[in-house]
Order: sequence, then C-alpha cells, then structure tokens
Amino acid sequence: MKSVFVFGTLLLAEGKIDGSYEETWQQWKLHNNKQYNLAEDRQRFEIFVNNVEKIAAENAKGMSHKLALNKFSDLTTDEFGQMYIGGYVPSTRFPGLQSVPWEYPATDAPDAIDWVSKGGVNAVKNQGQCGSCWAFSTVAAIEGQYFAASNKLLSLSEEQLVQCDKVDNGCGGGLMDNGFKFVEDHALCTESDYPYTSGGGTRGTCQSKCTGQVIVKGFTDVPSKDEDALKAAVAQGVVSVAIEADKMVFQSYRSGVLDKDGCGVQLDHGVAAVGYGNDGGKDYWKVRNSWGASWGEKGYIRMARGKNYCGIALSASYPTGASAVGPGPGPGPDPTPAPTPGPGCADSSDKCASLIISKPIECPILQNLCKETCGCCDDSPPDYCTGSTSAALVV
Repeated sequence: MKSVFVFGTLLLAEGKIDGSYEETWQQWKLHNNKQYNLAEDRQRFEIFVNNVEKIAAENAKGMSHKLALNKFSDLTTDEFGQMYIGGYVPSTRFPGLQSVPWEYPATDAPDAIDWVSKGGVNAVKNQGQCGSCWAFSTVAAIEGQYFAASNKLLSLSEEQLVQCDKVDNGCGGGLMDNGFKFVEDHALCTESDYPYTSGGGTRGTCQSKCTGQVIVKGFTDVPSKDEDALKAAVAQGVVSVAIEADKMVFQSYRSGVLDKDGCGVQLDHGVAAVGYGNDGGKDYWKVRNSWGASWGEKGYIRMARGKNYCGIALSASYPTGASAVGPGPGPGPDPTPAPTPGPGCADSSDKCASLIISKPIECPILQNLCKETCGCCDDSPPDYCTGSTSAALVV
C-alpha cells in the first residue's frame, strides 16, 4: 500500500490526481495511520479533497517548488497553524538579555556549504503538537556549533529546555536567545539521557538527574535583514533563524526551492539554517525543520536566498563558545553550611530560582524579591545587595 501512495504522491507532484478522491483518501489514511468516526471522517475527507485540489493547482503552475500530500493533509491551513506554528514568541525575551557583539568572520564565505553533508547535523527531529520549535532551533544550533568547534556530533536534549527553561514557556513558545542564555548556566544533556516527551502538547516537570555534556559561553545576534552577514555566519556553523510559516505552501511543501510570492515577515516559527547554495540559477537557504523526516525534503526545506524570504534574515542568532563540560572538582571536605537567613532575608517569590539566569545581570534588578537566591543573606553579600532597586518584574 505504501508504494501505491508514493505513486499517487508523484502524480500529484505533476499536477494530476491518482484515481478517485475516495480511493486516495483511503490510501492516505492507511499510510498515515489515521482513524475517525463516521461524522469526522466525512469532515476530514472534505478538507482533504480541498487540499488535494490546491496541491494539484499549485504544481500545475510549474514553479520552482513542488507540493504533495503529507501527514498534515487532513487539516485546514488555520488548524495547521494552530497546531504546529506559533512557537517562536519574541515577547518572551528576558529583560536586559545581552548578546556578544557581531563581528564578520576573518575568512570569506564559500559559494555554497551544507553542514548536513559535512556530518554536522543530526537526523531531523519531530516537535509534535507542542510549540517547542524554539527549543529544536536552539539545540540544532548548539549541536552544529559544537560540531564546528570539535568535529564531534552529539544529539542533545530539547526536552531539557522545554521543561527546565522557565523564562520560556515550553509548549507555549519561546525564544532561541533565551535558550542559549539558559545553556550558559545549565549544560545540555544528551537526548538519550533526557528524551523528548512533550510531543503531545503537555510540558512535564524539570528533571535534574541527567549529566550535562555541552555548555556555551554566550550568543550572537546576526545583523537583521543582512543576508550577507547571515551567509557569513552559516559558513561558520548552524544558525538559528525564525520565519513566517503559516502558509499552505509550508503545510504541503515537498521539494524544490520555495520562492512563491506572498510569504510575509510575521515571524512565528523557529528553525535552523544549515547551509546555502544555488540550484539552476536560484540561490537558496537550506533549512532544517522540526516536523519529522516525512515532511519536505527529508525534513528540510530550501528557501529563496537574497530577498529576506519569509523573514529568514530578521532574527538570526547562534551560540558562541560551545564546548564539552569539563570534569568537576575532586572530592573535598564538606562545604561550610550556609548561614541561616535572618529575619526578613529570604526570597519573596518561589520563582526566583528560575528567574535568576545570571546573578550579575538579573540580581541588581530582582534582589529585593530574590534576596536568598542572589546571595544577599550570606555573611559577605555582593555589592548589589546594598542597593534599593525595585524589582522590574511581577512574579
């Protein structure tokens, strides 16, 4: 049955329809293991037929990309957007978050590069029905930058970010820069040590038993709207990017260079730029998605380069100083017990542990709320503890 469905998909790619709609629908359900009650089956069938006709009409235009049936073909474009788009949420950016200033690399970028073929990108993963694209984009960039520095490829944990990075909102969305900041102070564990479990849309509880393997020193924001700068950055390693992906062409993308008019710049989806090149005179970015390997070109999409297509050059960033975690200190004497907090010297919010990512940055703002976490209850408190700055956040 699989071969029959693939044959139908190829015919659709040529703008034709294989057999009756009903026959194609039955093949599609078997291929994608979908089952519905009678009423829902008819509703989904009507949506499916509408998508089939849109795909055939689009492919008949002879454009540089092709669409095809896939696992999303029983969804309307609005349903697809609600379920799989919207995980990039720039409003979650932590106040005062600072990046390492951008500098052009000393070497010229080559005409083309593909970090997948170089062995610097893991197999495409699947975020499922969780708005965690930001975490997959963050981890892909860290994995890629660590490979560029060490020639070693590790598969790291997205679930650790989804569950433990409390600045971001797990399945409710987040921001890659926040993710990089989290990994400055919390080394990422491997995917096998902390596997992904949020694909159903439910964020679990942060686990503390895994062993961190890779840490970063900071992150750099690539100059916005500058595709030459983005090219220079991708030439050095994998880069996190955001795009607008709430269009039907993304839902049904199969192959080729996507260059269809009408793609906007309302960023809503985090992905990773893993290369660039030229196909038949058309410059493209190679982008790794997080919808599994059955979507697109084995999980990837090629998008037009040189026109800020779908906003790809608006909010690119990547981690700096990705490295393996060094060995910890050897056994030593038991540490001196911390002094008991005096009256009135305690955290006034139970969220302090997750809000304080970097004490020198956040504690001058939040120390009135987070006195104990910021060390203001110690015998020799830091200088910022003597200030009277009011907390800037309501927690």
